[in-house]
Amino acid sequence: MRKFICAYFCFSFIVCFLYSAEVVAHTVPPALRELDFSIAINKKSIALGDRWDNDVAHEIEVPTEGQFVGEIPFDGVNYKFYQHHQAELDVFSSNLLWDKTERNVNDYIVSQITIYSGECSTPRGIHVGSTIEELNKAYGAGQSENDSGEQWVSYELGIKLLSFKIKDNMVVKISMNYAN
Repeated sequence: MRKFICAYFCFSFIVCFLYSAEVVAHTVPPALRELDFSIAINKKSIALGDRWDNDVAHEIEVPTEGQFVGEIPFDGVNYKFYQHHQAELDVFSSNLLWDKTERNVNDYIVSQITIYSGECSTPRGIHVGSTIEELNKAYGAGQSENDSGEQWVSYELGIKLLSFKIKDNMVVKISMNYAN
């Protein structure tokens, strides 16, 4: 009888341990990865760091000629930034980091993507209109900050930053950019 009781308790302990490990595995979102800095537009994927040219602009239906935003300093070097706007998003192209990679000064990359509507979503399914609970389930708690009365939740991978503007517990804007 003692062996039976001991075996029963051991079996119960193992089952409880495995169940709790499964619960933890289901509630912890996967770590941020490069794919998280991309979106699909018109069946075309675009990501931070992708080369920018007229073909890409046509595929995602944004103006090929962007509006010059200015020369923005990054690590002590000024880089040229252009904004390509359409109703639901902005794509910024720049010659960011051309001097630190194997590109010339006239090679441009996607350096920021800002989403304003629910038409586009992140690879984890978060879009404008998602709840804070859905965001936390997909990405985890993130780093919360209150900037001039605006609530932002951010996630960082290397020098890339994924940020969600929150209002009334809903995502109202999504931004992917290089942290400066």
